[in-house]
Amino acid sequence: MPRSYVLGPARLAIGNGALQYGRLVIENGRIADILGADGPSDYSLPAHTTIAPGMIDVHTNGADDVLFNRDQGNAVEAASSAYAAQGATGFVATIMTAPWESMLHAAGEVAEAAHALADSAEPRGARCLGLHFEGPFLNPKFRRVHRHDWLLPASAERSEALIEACRGALIMVTMAPEVEGVSEATRFFHDQGIVCAAGHSSAKYREGMLAIGLGFRTLTHAFNAMPPLDHREPSILAAFIQETRTTVQVICDGFHVAPVMIDILYRTLGERLVLASDYMAPAGNGYRIEGGVMRAEDGTIAGSALHCDRAVTNLMDYAGIPFEAAIVSATSAPARLLGIERECGTIARGKRADLSIWSERHEVLATIVGGRPVYGAHHLHSVAIA
Repeated sequence: MPRSYVLGPARLAIGNGALQYGRLVIENGRIADILGADGPSDYSLPAHTTIAPGMIDVHTNGADDVLFNRDQGNAVEAASSAYAAQGATGFVATIMTAPWESMLHAAGEVAEAAHALADSAEPRGARCLGLHFEGPFLNPKFRRVHRHDWLLPASAERSEALIEACRGALIMVTMAPEVEGVSEATRFFHDQGIVCAAGHSSAKYREGMLAIGLGFRTLTHAFNAMPPLDHREPSILAAFIQETRTTVQVICDGFHVAPVMIDILYRTLGERLVLASDYMAPAGNGYRIEGGVMRAEDGTIAGSALHCDRAVTNLMDYAGIPFEAAIVSATSAPARLLGIERECGTIARGKRADLSIWSERHEVLATIVGGRPVYGAHHLHSVAIA
């Protein structure tokens, strides 16, 4: 495929809630211009096709049957291909709580593989945007499947070790604000430009507001692994809903959070709602998909079996909103959370040509990363994308 071409016409879901009809000029991996619908194109698309920004999953433990903790560097390329097939152009690899040295080793292997993927001459799939530690600085009472004996108090020294293990690729850390040493760790991470996410926490509203003041900017899997949103003693979730500087992540599979609560969250948060999969591949040792989620042997929910494209269509159904509104929570909202909104997340001049192409039935037909098709070219053979 040439480095410069015109794509369309098609409906353009911009990523900010707007929808227009037109064509995209792609030059050297970026969006050079947005043209009207009338005029010549190098690559036309089927009728009723929608072009949207590529989706970004900010919290995933792996893809298909691989886990970043277990399969480490080998999981990155597999996840890159799997996420491209979902219409995602970027993902953040999560390292879950494990023995301390094991976490550091896994992070180093994943980071090395992510750097190698980024350095390849042409994109072959979704980008690994960085690493996310979910643990070990979590509250034991809300640890869920994170083993109690692997949880640790936080410190600046341990925070520095996590950063060094990731070789410059650490982008987010989930911590319980009330755990010993987390205040010190938060200041350290914040100074390094790393996103601090609250999760697996017993914190209530007041503690949540203090955590936000300290530097926490997002909440990991709303409603899960935290106290309920009680009307007299509200949980940390209330603080993140109220404080407009923050975002709230949710697993939109209909099992982790009831559809009606997804609707309420969306009505309350709008563009601050971030769709995150928390995808968990089969991990052995009794883990199984049951009731639409991944469960440990004792029945504890361990993660989801959710794909990015399904999360968007679920949000459409649960909140009763059109595609161009729902896609915001999977594109520009996560881009803002990660601080990469100047590069991607919306369709705009100068941004990376990271795009997803959807059918009239909201099925992903193709994915384009840096202007190059990395998935679905065979679906578009009649329009000469190859």
